[in-house]
Amino acid sequence: MNTDTTRTRLERCFALTFPRLDPSQYATASAETMADWDSVAQVTLLTVIGEEFGIEVDFEEFEGATSFEELANRVAAHVR
Repeated sequence: MNTDTTRTRLERCFALTFPRLDPSQYATASAETMADWDSVAQVTLLTVIGEEFGIEVDFEEFEGATSFEELANRVAAHVR
């Protein structure tokens, strides 16, 4: 799967998890910059990602993935 497709699908996951976030902010979104991105949102986001990409999300493996870019990198490693 190419990187653009992965990023587009990941943007859909962000739209579902953070409906108030402006789409132009997805690429720079992180737990450090978003008050809405708490532990519950992290679990929700990872669940949505698992469903969108049809992958088993190991929550421990994705624990430190608290930005769009880091999530994109980790998801890409699973969908190749």
